[in-house]
Amino acid sequence: MHQIQLLKKYELSIRGFRGQHLLVDENIQRKFVSLVNPTKGEVIVEIGPGLGAITELLLQSGAKVIAIEQDERFIEILKGELEGDYKNLTLVHADILKVNLKKYIPAKSHLKIVGNIPYYITSAILLYLIGHRTFIDSAYLTVQREIADRIFAQPGTKAYGRLSLLVRFYADIHRAFEISRNCFSPKPKVDSAALELTFRQTLPASVDEILLFDLIKFGFGERRKNILNAISDGFRGQITKQEAKVLLNEAGLQENMRAEELMLKDFICLAELFGKRFKPLLHHVALGN
Repeated sequence: MHQIQLLKKYELSIRGFRGQHLLVDENIQRKFVSLVNPTKGEVIVEIGPGLGAITELLLQSGAKVIAIEQDERFIEILKGELEGDYKNLTLVHADILKVNLKKYIPAKSHLKIVGNIPYYITSAILLYLIGHRTFIDSAYLTVQREIADRIFAQPGTKAYGRLSLLVRFYADIHRAFEISRNCFSPKPKVDSAALELTFRQTLPASVDEILLFDLIKFGFGERRKNILNAISDGFRGQITKQEAKVLLNEAGLQENMRAEELMLKDFICLAELFGKRFKPLLHHVALGN
């Protein structure tokens, strides 16, 4: 049954203010599932299935779908509309950020993640997926265009920042296609994009990840500061400005550059240099954040 018909059948109103925007365009639904390319027997976790349009298409492939939904109203509808017809469906009433995915993974299996992600929680979900990346092969997400722009932003642009670097360090990313706001109900204020993330089996560098993302956090924490002041202030006086300046020069970076001018490889180089020189001290600082 079409999602609009389901809304009428159950006399349900969608809370757009909570980031709930159902993907109702059936052509885009099929296009998105084609991107996911589900196969019989594989395990797919769907974040926020809503009324189950994508869910049912996934189930029809024979994939084992674990649909994690926080809204109890949707859970009840999914039980009534899908649970009886598909033995390969597992419904979980929970906040995805509080779910231990390991509980649902068969031995030696890896997951695909699928989700239409609300704007306000996108960054938190990306961090959650990165934290579970050792048993996630790939993720297929629809996100608001602003988030996609931030992830794919290039150095020197306003959108470039921590999210751009974080995702690129842990995953290969592909912006598959754009989705008009008219494909959703209720209609959001902006368009969306479908993304494919393939988590890296081998990271770009063997580097202290805590230190790397401390450096990135300090650099972008106050974008108007040059990188020298941002880093030396970020480490709260544990490193002198002169010590930071020496390592910046060693990395081939100018002290008056700003974080938005640095590429991922520049931050990796800084993390390696700072780690060799100050690792015990900087771990103490990082743990105190």
